[in-house]
Amino acid sequence: MAIYDHKYGDLSYYRVFRAWGGKEYQEYVRIRKSRKSAYAKAKQIDSRLAKQQQDYCIKQAKSPSYHVRKDGGVRGLRRITVTRKGRAPADVFELRINVPWEQDIKRTTISVAVHGEARAFELAVDRICSWYKLSEDSPARLAMMEQFGYYAEKSTRDVGQVAELALQKARDEFVHLRQGLVNSLKRFTA
Repeated sequence: MAIYDHKYGDLSYYRVFRAWGGKEYQEYVRIRKSRKSAYAKAKQIDSRLAKQQQDYCIKQAKSPSYHVRKDGGVRGLRRITVTRKGRAPADVFELRINVPWEQDIKRTTISVAVHGEARAFELAVDRICSWYKLSEDSPARLAMMEQFGYYAEKSTRDVGQVAELALQKARDEFVHLRQGLVNSLKRFTA
């Protein structure tokens, strides 16, 4: 809620403030005899402005330019290599979406190794569309699907790095196995 107590000289007001689309919207409710009735009126104004703000966000979220960045990426989607101790590096599409009209941030990962590159990308875009309530034939979804080349290029640049990490992990495991075997033999012969 965006209602603030505001004083201008001896006059008391409730200031109702919201901002969207790079513009600020504010209205003042004069507090006369009853603070309670003035606050109720301010809450009505705030709910009207909140509805307008949500309508703007929904309209903006349906446009392709909202989801596709200038560099060719999709908002909230990135391709990363996840490395965990004791596991091989995994190539995934990571989603981190802040839907403007919801409270929680939506997060998930989709494995490229499990689904394949193209299918994993499609699943990621479908997940974004479900969170934004976009249909399969919406212009925003089609624009996001056209960005597959951006993420495919990224994988070919990173493939050498992933291979090197996997090779290093295998070397480390081999060293640990050899050291364990040597230690076991020393204990056995001692």
